Amino acid sequence: MAGGRQDRRTTFACFRIALTDQARLQQLQLLQALAREAGLRQLSLQTLLSVVSSLLDIAGLGLAVSLLLSSGTQSATSPDLLKGLPLASSLALLVSLILARGLIQAQVAVSREWLRSGFSDRLRQQLLQEVFSASSRQLDQLGRGDLLALLMADITRSAMSLDQALRMVQALLAMLIYLISVLLVGRTATWPLLLALAATAGAALLKRSGSWGLGRIQSRLNAALQRTVGDGLHGLTALRAAAAEDWLLNRFAQETAKGRWLLKERVRRRAGYNAWRDTLVVAIAGLWMLMQGDTLTAEVLATTLVLAYRAGTSLSAVVQARRLCLGCLPGFEALLERHKQLRSNPSQTSGTNLSEHSLPRLGLARWSQLHWQSTDPGAATPTSIRLQANQMVVITGPSGCGKTNLLDRISGLRDEESSYWTIHCQDTTFQLSGLSAARQLRGLMACAPQHAVLFEASLRDNLLLGADLPDQTVEEWLHRLGLSHLLDRQEGMDVRMSLAQTPFSSGEIHRLGLLRAWLRSRPVEVLDEPTAFLDASASQLVREVIAERSRERLVLISSHDSDLIEQADVVIDLTSSLLKI
Repeated sequence: MAGGRQDRRTTFACFRIALTDQARLQQLQLLQALAREAGLRQLSLQTLLSVVSSLLDIAGLGLAVSLLLSSGTQSATSPDLLKGLPLASSLALLVSLILARGLIQAQVAVSREWLRSGFSDRLRQQLLQEVFSASSRQLDQLGRGDLLALLMADITRSAMSLDQALRMVQALLAMLIYLISVLLVGRTATWPLLLALAATAGAALLKRSGSWGLGRIQSRLNAALQRTVGDGLHGLTALRAAAAEDWLLNRFAQETAKGRWLLKERVRRRAGYNAWRDTLVVAIAGLWMLMQGDTLTAEVLATTLVLAYRAGTSLSAVVQARRLCLGCLPGFEALLERHKQLRSNPSQTSGTNLSEHSLPRLGLARWSQLHWQSTDPGAATPTSIRLQANQMVVITGPSGCGKTNLLDRISGLRDEESSYWTIHCQDTTFQLSGLSAARQLRGLMACAPQHAVLFEASLRDNLLLGADLPDQTVEEWLHRLGLSHLLDRQEGMDVRMSLAQTPFSSGEIHRLGLLRAWLRSRPVEVLDEPTAFLDASASQLVREVIAERSRERLVLISSHDSDLIEQADVVIDLTSSLLKI
């Protein structure tokens, strides 16, 4: 029985060691990836500057001690460098060393901040670019809270992890340089120095931080908090309408309570480590001095204590930087996981793209036909549609039958990897397929989703999205759509719109979404429920605009509007799978 318990304990201990070794290997791999992402050249330059700063620090400290002990005289204890130098020259050399060290430290601080801020900005830009380039299937795996947590917290933690790793290496090098200097110059102080380092290391072992595990908890907590905040801001009107503010506030309070516990735990472990370190350093150094008896003078005793405490502080800086680095490293781990989800594999990037020469030409050309087909065996029908130019094509059917899904697939917003498009323009035919081709196709179409989204930007930016059109053209459209009152605000189209609450009606937002698509003036326009949220007069106005534009381009629509279906050139009824012309 006892032997069995002992075997189980041995097995459990081996399992814990294996897990620890695996975690350390993972941490090392993450640090290597972090260093490569930041740039090995910049990190090497930072380390070199820190080494030079430490050498100047040691030289300045040695010179200052020599000046204090010798007071400029030619004593036997003075270094050979100082023998023959007057006091004024020695002071000038000391001031020069301090100035040089200060300048180098300033350069190190500036370059470290430049590296950190540039690194985090680059990570955010890369993540946003990957989100914009990802396929619909990849985006379906992500949550808003996770993405916001990466952008707002975990990327900042990744940069902090890099900064602390750099500080750890620099502190370690400074400690080694300091140790070597003591071994070479102050041999009598070697033992208290070594004992102080051993005491500091012992304190780190006695009071472990658990930084890696707490850091992973922090990553999950960041995502939860961002989900709550995002839900609150995105659905503010819905929350108020349902009188559900207390529900969301309670959810927020529970998550922030976990955050306070996490912070308290980190502070408790850090304070415990500092207490153990100071106690052990002083106790061991004091014990060593008691063993020396009366052979030590007061000056030696004071110097030994200062030396031991400084050695402990140097190693403590290494320990604290390592703990902060490991605590923030899970943020970079979460970022790498999202990178794997968002980056396209070879099968996704394969396909047929337009050449750089053909793309702008196709955007200006008149399309005579667009043929879309899907090879996804699990996709809903239809899987092939041939559309003619200068027509209004309406897809109809009851809610939930797949109208929006079909529009998204045709326009390259969903199932991009399994879609193929053939575009006929007069005597030229263009073939497109795959994810990258879908991105090109989206630039050739103008889409207006059923639920338009406004951005916290000016009215001009919301409508043009960076394009350049005369103010008169935009104003004429606003008048035509019954939105001229939006021009009456101070600064007109250039004042930023505040969207903490929805300042516009559903009908206004919907018409702005339609206008955004119409101002793009593309060969194909895809409109999802264009008359939804509109009253009778506004619906009639939109139907007139659609009929007018369908004479010059292909207009593809999903709708329940019987009047719009009546004036369509082609009707695709998804319930009967019939094509009515």
